[in-house]
Amino acid sequence: MDEAILHGLNAEQRAVVADLDHHILLNAPAGTGKTNVLARRVAAIVESGRAEGAQILCLTFTNRACKELKHRIFSTAHEKGLDVVVKTIHGFCYSLIKEESKASSDVCSDFLVYDDEDCKNIVASLPLSLDVSARGRMQNIQNFIEASKKYCALHDCQSGDVLADFAAGVAAVCRDDGCLRSFCTNYTDSVDAELEQWLAINGVGLMEQYAAALSANHALDFEDLIVRASLLLRQDDVCRRWQNRFAYIAIDEMQDTSDIEYDLISRLFPGRIILLCGDYFQTIYEWRGSHPDAILRRFTADYHPVRITFTINYRATETLLQASSDCLANLFGPSVASFYPAPGTAAGHEQGEPIVAVETAHFMEEARWIFRQIAALPPQERTRACIMTRTNRCNKVIWNGVRSHNEGLPPEQRLPFTMIDQFQLFKRQECKDVTAFLRLTMNKHDALSLKRILLRFAERVGRRTIDTIESPSYRRLGLGLCDFIDGDALAFGDPFGLLLTALEKGNVVVFDVESTGTDTTRDDIIQIAAIRLNERCEIAGKFNAYVRPSRSVGDSYYIHHISDELLRREGRDPKEALADFLRFADGAVIVGHNVSYDLRILRSELRRLSMDSPDDIAYYDTLDIFRRFYPNLPNHKLSYLSNRFTPDTQSSHDAFDDIVATAAILRYALDEHIRPYTAQRRSCMAIYASLFKPVSEKLHELRQLSYTQRPCELIAAVMLRCGVKDYYEGRQSRTEQEEHIDRMENIRKLYSLAKETDTPGQDPRDALTEFLQLTALSNSELDSLLEKKPQIPIITVHQAKGLEFDYVFLACLQDGVFPLSRTADDSRELDEEKRLFYVAMTRARKRLFLSWHRREGKHVYGPSRFIAAIPGQYLLQEAGQAK
Repeated sequence: MDEAILHGLNAEQRAVVADLDHHILLNAPAGTGKTNVLARRVAAIVESGRAEGAQILCLTFTNRACKELKHRIFSTAHEKGLDVVVKTIHGFCYSLIKEESKASSDVCSDFLVYDDEDCKNIVASLPLSLDVSARGRMQNIQNFIEASKKYCALHDCQSGDVLADFAAGVAAVCRDDGCLRSFCTNYTDSVDAELEQWLAINGVGLMEQYAAALSANHALDFEDLIVRASLLLRQDDVCRRWQNRFAYIAIDEMQDTSDIEYDLISRLFPGRIILLCGDYFQTIYEWRGSHPDAILRRFTADYHPVRITFTINYRATETLLQASSDCLANLFGPSVASFYPAPGTAAGHEQGEPIVAVETAHFMEEARWIFRQIAALPPQERTRACIMTRTNRCNKVIWNGVRSHNEGLPPEQRLPFTMIDQFQLFKRQECKDVTAFLRLTMNKHDALSLKRILLRFAERVGRRTIDTIESPSYRRLGLGLCDFIDGDALAFGDPFGLLLTALEKGNVVVFDVESTGTDTTRDDIIQIAAIRLNERCEIAGKFNAYVRPSRSVGDSYYIHHISDELLRREGRDPKEALADFLRFADGAVIVGHNVSYDLRILRSELRRLSMDSPDDIAYYDTLDIFRRFYPNLPNHKLSYLSNRFTPDTQSSHDAFDDIVATAAILRYALDEHIRPYTAQRRSCMAIYASLFKPVSEKLHELRQLSYTQRPCELIAAVMLRCGVKDYYEGRQSRTEQEEHIDRMENIRKLYSLAKETDTPGQDPRDALTEFLQLTALSNSELDSLLEKKPQIPIITVHQAKGLEFDYVFLACLQDGVFPLSRTADDSRELDEEKRLFYVAMTRARKRLFLSWHRREGKHVYGPSRFIAAIPGQYLLQEAGQAK
């Protein structure tokens, strides 16, 4: 092995980097150089020739950790490390579902990911949510839906009948009294019996309505990413394809991996070399379903890994390291030694200052004390400090205190405190407004984004108009809100007008492709089949060609059964075959089932072959058509639809068979739903069409730009052409002024982030897809934004996970606040609070300050019981009275 890769590593670290033949279970406490070791190990793998970069999968917990690991890998492995797959688990699931959407599921391949706020809006819009028993309980209902989805996956509810699976998942939740009750507990810890009964009765209906609403928007939520990826990997052919991609798999922060996430990823383990690493005592997400003890037992039993423990700390001073280690031992007793038999040591051997602890009378006094401690630091070090608390409520308490103190000082003496809300850039109103426009350029079915745009930036379109268009009577006709911004629908007065007109002229082409894999940006088309339909939806012309690929079909053979030998014998030159298809389909309206996948891989291959690629192709998707008219079917796969509605024509994974089946179900929809209600749809469209035309034209312009412009340039276009700049410029409320919120500045930050994360050589729409994925899957850009504008963040300990600061102020340490009072009688929950306290202590590099206040309103508090677990020799008690 190249000695340069091992240079500077201690013996424990070398053992991890050098052993490339065995499974490894790595116990790595905070600050022990784990990320550096992971990167060095990747370099060792690629340098040794045991695997190429693309055959290495590294999964981490946060986008920040992904970014850092990618940087470290490039620094050590250089160009050979560029193809290493480094993702969060949610990011990995997104990629898996995206690639498998066409072949293995009925997920629209142009799906978006909705964040928590988007999902709350969906829940609030459900018919059942309007029930009097549901009012004011949207968060409870959303939590119930999330849990039911998890139960579906954990309890193998995968019959292929979505409705039956929902019923089984809800039944499992309802059988677990503690689980159901947890969704019906209010802020006073009392159980809402009415809501509990209502959920038991209406749970399945809620799931059906919620799933139908997401599908209509071509969207998934966070739970869908995990659950659907899990179900996909339970399909043998899908699992085999993804197993064969990787030779080495590394999972970081294993302690925060949930049971369902581990079950999902572990399906890729057989035959691979696995590195599982983390720190058991940094488990702070058991409430999300992580049980590291069970994962460790399972991994150890299945793979008998080599166990390695890091003991040398490169972050903290000797005082902070020993204080946190002794505190951990006092909190958890002998169990600590079973994970960490040898004591840790500080690499720098710097003794460091003692931990300062102070009790104050009230929160204003505590905030002033913290303010003065930070103000006493050298000016260049003040923004290397962080204030942490247990809850968002405590953050606001301290924020109000330091802000009040700041306001009493001259500007030059004020300190730059900021709340975490300032760093949740993608969740801010103005940034979500901009991304709403971007999302609609990629997904014309995103009604949630459209409503946001209409209510803020459109004239004469209000809630009453939107409610009318989204009413059951309009839905029965096959009308949706997004039809009113579709240029063709407005031009023909009917969302199906273009289709009907094209059919009359014999100008509809149904097409499908088979490919070497599921990655539309890299895989090759191996078969392209198409039929032209006449006015009676009968076949008037055929096109079918095998295409010679640049790579082997690999495992995709088991889907389409087209062999490399057949393609060598019968495959045509790609340029000739695709040129002939374009001539066959010239000027036609395209139809397919989940056709956005086929169009995307077609455009990609045309671009790779340096051939002209048509941009905004007019198309209809039978997946979308049947979701409109039959939202609550067991599933919407082509095989199910053709078997149910047109049993004489069956789909297969042959492209020609599939287009014949697609044409048959299209004919059924035309006869049963589309043609009979044409007049009614035209009448409804005519009422509101003129109101939507200005928005439609702007969105069409953006969509055209998206084929040539970079994501940051599209953001600029949204600002200047869609009214966003005019709306926000000069509009600032008093609260925004007091809290120094500049919405235009936040949009400029969004622009900068889009520019920085862009890959210039990438196709513009692929780049925009990746940027929208980033906005959906990132909770915070705290670290990158702090680099650009150093400030003193006030954050919860959960939000600080993975971060480190020179000076940490752990505030509001009242017993009953940290730990939370409701955890006192539950040993498992109290253990999580203990670990959270340990995580907070290990965020500090140089100094740690502990503070609490005795009174808050009528409540009188003592100090957190956890402070007593810190040996006295490491503590310096100070008086907290602030003059």
